Order: sequence, then structure tokens, then C-alpha cells
Amino acid sequence: MIFLYKNDKINLFDNYENKQKNLKNKNGDIMKYIKNFFEQFIILIQFMTRIPIPLKISYSEKKFGKSIKFFPLVGLIIGLILYFANFLIIVYLKNIFYNKTIIAIFLIILEILIVGIIHIDGLADTFDGLFSYAKKEKMLEIMKDSRIGTNGAVVLILYFITKTVLISEIITTNPKYLIIFPIIARLSTPVNAGLSNYARKSGMSNAIISENGIFEAIFSLALSIILVFYIIDIKGIITIFIAFIFIIIFMLNVRKKIDGITGDTMGACLELTSILVLFLGIILR
Repeated sequence: MIFLYKNDKINLFDNYENKQKNLKNKNGDIMKYIKNFFEQFIILIQFMTRIPIPLKISYSEKKFGKSIKFFPLVGLIIGLILYFANFLIIVYLKNIFYNKTIIAIFLIILEILIVGIIHIDGLADTFDGLFSYAKKEKMLEIMKDSRIGTNGAVVLILYFITKTVLISEIITTNPKYLIIFPIIARLSTPVNAGLSNYARKSGMSNAIISENGIFEAIFSLALSIILVFYIIDIKGIITIFIAFIFIIIFMLNVRKKIDGITGDTMGACLELTSILVLFLGIILR
């Protein structure tokens, strides 16, 4: 009896030790995930915006590639800045000076200051390449050229005119879409990267495409749906659904022309999606 009692005590002690080890392992896994998320998110902000982050994070192409699934969160930050900038203008300057077109131009300039022109540059390069009606290799060569062509210049003029008109309307009819459009626009990148292949043999965007797959695309879609639904309810879900269809159609059309996607085409898709979302914001007001 004493022997059995001692064995029971030993077993209880062993079980307790095992539970403690399992708990430590789980806690360690959670902390590791939080650390990875934090590092990836900071890298994403540092590389995809001009927002100053005074933190040194060890960079790797793999971390940067993995971080793209959180891109809609970067869109949320950009959208909130634009929304509150518009709010402050309405509150403090409406009685002094209020012009929708000038406010829209100011918000576009503010967005460029936050993000830079990396995606806009991709828009111009994509239209220069795809509308050259050349062969695949020549299209890729044109897109890589730092000089802007006629197609690129025309699309940029149309882009800025259209965006100015849409934002000037959105700020009075459906201002929450100032938050929504950067989120959904940045959903396009993980969807493109996760569901397509790289058109070039090597390049900077290869790190993004190689580290993303269907899981990352679905994760970003789910994240965007949660954010948009919380901000603007069912209208946001309708907007995401239509935007997602556009993203897929655009991606398939690009793949048909150059057998894959590039960083330029992802930037173009992002900017065109933002225009579509702003347009839907006016229709769904």
C-alpha cells in the first residue's frame, strides 16, 4: 500500500511537471508569434510607407515576404490619417475656407507623403508595358525602364483627375470610405502574390511572391472583411466582394500577357482598386 501510494505521488508529480512544460511551450509559441507579427508589421511599415519608425528590426527578405499578409493593416493606418485630416479640416476650417476640390487635392498629396509614389510608379510602368502590344520579354523590358512613356503619362493624368473628383465627393457623402479604400486596395497585393507567379526570373518582388500562397491570400481577405465590416457594416462587404472580383480579373489579364505578375503590376492593381473602391463609396452612400 505504501509502495502504491508513493508511486501515485510520483505519477502526480510527473503529470504536474509535464503540464507545466506544455504550458511553457504554449506560452513560448504565443510570444514567438507575437514577436514575429511585430517584426513583420514594423518591416512592412518601414518599406511600404514613409512613416518614421525609430526601431531597428533585423531585416530579411523572408520576413518582408511573410509580412505582406498584414498589408491591409497598413492600409488602416493610412486611412485613419486621411479620415482624421479631413475631419480636422471640416471642424476647424469649414467656416473660414472650404472647397471640396482643394481638400481632395490636399488629401491626395498627404497620401503621397505617407506612402511615396512606389505604387503610382508601378501603375505608369504597367500601362507603358502592357499597352505596348509587344511580346512578353519586350513588355517586361519596357516596364523596367525608368523613363515614362505616353501610356504611362496618360494613365497618371486620368488617375489623378479621377481620384480628385471621387475624393471631393466622398468627403461629404461617405467619408468613412477614406478609411476603407486604402485597406481594400492593399488587399490586392497579398491576393496577387498568393494566387500568381513571378513573371521575371529574379527581382525585388520575388521575395513577396515566393513567400505567399493561398493561405496568405485568404488570411488577408478575412482580415480585410473584419476591418471593413467593423468600420462600415454590410456596405463594406459588398465593396470588398466587387473589388475582389476586379483584383482577380486584373491579375488573370496580366498573367495572360506576361505569364505572371511583377511588382509594377501589383502596384497598378493597388491603385486601380483604390479608384474602384472610392467609386463604389459614392454609389453605395
